[in-house]
Amino acid sequence: MRIQRKNFLIGLAVIGLMFSGCSTKDTTPPSENTIPDSQREVSKAQPMDINELPLKDNKTLYANQDPTSLIYFYITITGGNAADQTNHTFEEVNSYDLINSMTDTQRIKTEIIFQVGDQYGPLLGEVGYGAMASNATICVRGHTSTYSPQKSYRIDLFDNAGLWRGQRAIAINKHPADPTRLRNMLYFSLLQDVPDTTSLRTQFVNVFIKDQMSGEKDFTDFGLFTQVELPNGRYLRNHNLSRKGNLYKANLNEFFRYEDKIRLATDPLYDLSEFDDVLEPKTGENHKKLIEMLDAINDYSIPIEDTIANYFDINNLTSYLAYNILMANPDSNAQNYLLYSPVNSSKWYYLFWDGDGCLSYYEDELLKNVWTEADWEHGVSGYWGVVLFNRILRVKAYREALKEKVELLRGIITPERIAEEIEKYRTVVDRFTAKMPDKIHLQVTLEDLDLIYENMPYDTEIAYQRFLSSLEKPMPFYMDSVESDGNKLSFSWAEAYDFDAEFIYYNVQVARDWSFAPGTIVYESLDQLPSNTTISMLPPGNYYWRIIARNESGKTQIPFDQVVTDSGIHQGMRRFIILEDGKVQNPL
Repeated sequence: MRIQRKNFLIGLAVIGLMFSGCSTKDTTPPSENTIPDSQREVSKAQPMDINELPLKDNKTLYANQDPTSLIYFYITITGGNAADQTNHTFEEVNSYDLINSMTDTQRIKTEIIFQVGDQYGPLLGEVGYGAMASNATICVRGHTSTYSPQKSYRIDLFDNAGLWRGQRAIAINKHPADPTRLRNMLYFSLLQDVPDTTSLRTQFVNVFIKDQMSGEKDFTDFGLFTQVELPNGRYLRNHNLSRKGNLYKANLNEFFRYEDKIRLATDPLYDLSEFDDVLEPKTGENHKKLIEMLDAINDYSIPIEDTIANYFDINNLTSYLAYNILMANPDSNAQNYLLYSPVNSSKWYYLFWDGDGCLSYYEDELLKNVWTEADWEHGVSGYWGVVLFNRILRVKAYREALKEKVELLRGIITPERIAEEIEKYRTVVDRFTAKMPDKIHLQVTLEDLDLIYENMPYDTEIAYQRFLSSLEKPMPFYMDSVESDGNKLSFSWAEAYDFDAEFIYYNVQVARDWSFAPGTIVYESLDQLPSNTTISMLPPGNYYWRIIARNESGKTQIPFDQVVTDSGIHQGMRRFIILEDGKVQNPL
């Protein structure tokens, strides 16, 4: 029976094979190669060219940022060794003064134990908890702030110390010139919502320092600081930018070629300290791309539209200008920014740096600050001295793009929004401005401080009106040195530029005093068209001369030049001295 059943099953299988072989329908799936390409083709997005990539920030970095929070840094000065020059007391570290005496001196640093904690002390699980040996160094940071009794500092963690919030280099800023102590936090918090650029993470910090090198046993409260993210290679990586890209911090860069300073690192005449005077390299010393870009900007045979298309992103440029203009941050034309270029890309992008001078119109008026800006420093004219922006602003399409970006940002950084942010920050800041050690260094009464907080939000609207006004005025210009042939004095200056191509007239005055009071004026020429004039020789002595440019619409502008005396800064004029032999000196 088993044999018969087996034969029966074999027979069924054979019959099945016979019928399947006779079928006209092939049930096996067709090979991919047998399907026409037109039926297999799917829609694929074209890959974007690297030079077309917009600048985008890593917004997740700010997801847990709480501007009303306060963390605590505990810094113990332990000192290192003489070999690497880190065996200094904290007093010696603070003796560094870049402005008055130590221009060519390396910053003084010392080793420290760096710990992060809360109001009670270092916290378990935080950087430095339980550390008994040095895990970092500290030095003074900043430029003009180094002369202040309240310093800002840079902390560099050792490799074995780990990272704090993804950072090894940590900056803590005191902002001694900002009595509100919150402008930098405000500047970078609002910047997070600005398109086509990146911001910096910030955090309020209460800093305690104990100098064991000087025998101190207790931590001293140094008050409130703002920790701000330092732009470097790690910053690029954290913000999803090109880790090996070019990154430069502008120290005094107006986009001239600077052939005597900006050189290839392979050039025998290359001097990093001179290079740093213009642009400080943050990621290596391959400067080929930078030099190519500067060459193009300063080659007036190349249309600026071509240069922008090849080397810049106009959306990024307009964001940089519009935000700083609306935030009334004038110290952003030749410094306080970074230039970034991704690997394998010819494009350059502006990144923001330092906003503690923003929104100070009301404060300067209230306190009668002697450093109040010249009229030309507001709006687009504040950037006219920068070759890149000078050439861009001459193009109507670019001016229109800037206007559009300004209007866009006005809807983001409204006075209401600014007022809300200030109220949040004050929950932290007010605790420190009302007590030592910050209280004694404010240089402003707490009553005045309340007025400043109340009026700061409206500075954006003042800045907006000044922006519109700047587009109607002639642009500022430079005055030349006075020359003499022994019989006559020659005065000349660069021609002012008008966006609407209106005729520009010049009022020229020469006086024995910077006040130009009626009794001191020795020469005057009104409404002249030429950008030069010649007068008879004057007696030996000190003189001042100034120019006011006026277009057909009646809008006026003064030169970039200024004279500094014991009475303050006097804008739009120059000084010259006629010696006994008739020669002329032109002191700066």
